[in-house]
Amino acid sequence: MSVNKGFTLTELLIAVAIVAITASVAYPSYVEYVQDGRRSQAQQQMLEMAGVIERIYSRNSGYPDASLLTDLPESKFYTFKYIPTDKPNGAVGQYRNLGYQFTATPIVGKAQAADRCGVLSINHLGEQGPKNNDCWQ
Repeated sequence: MSVNKGFTLTELLIAVAIVAITASVAYPSYVEYVQDGRRSQAQQQMLEMAGVIERIYSRNSGYPDASLLTDLPESKFYTFKYIPTDKPNGAVGQYRNLGYQFTATPIVGKAQAADRCGVLSINHLGEQGPKNNDCWQ
C-alpha cells in the first residue's frame, strides 16, 4: 500500500491566497509607517533650524536674509527652503526681517512624494502646516 506525502494543489493555492491577502493588508501600513518616520525626521530638522534662526534673531533683533542662511538641512526625500518675510519698507541691513517661513517639500519621484501631508512648514510664530490633519504630532 502506497501512502502519498505532500500537499495537494488545492492546499497550496489556499496557502498562497492567505499570504497574498495578508501582504495586501500589511504593505500599505508598512509604507505609511516608513513615510511617518521620514516626515518626523524632516520635522525634527525643521525645528532644529527654527531654533538656529531664533538664536540669530535674538542676537540681531531681526531674522536674516535668505542669502545669509546657506546651511540648510539636507535630505534624500525633502527640499528645505527658508523664506524671510515682513521686511519693513526702507529697512537697510541683512537682519531686518520680522518673520520667516521654513518649508520642507517632498522631492518629486522619491518615496516621500506620495506622503499624505505634502509640504511641511513652520513660521516665526511657531505655526505648523499643514493644519488640516495630524501631520505634526
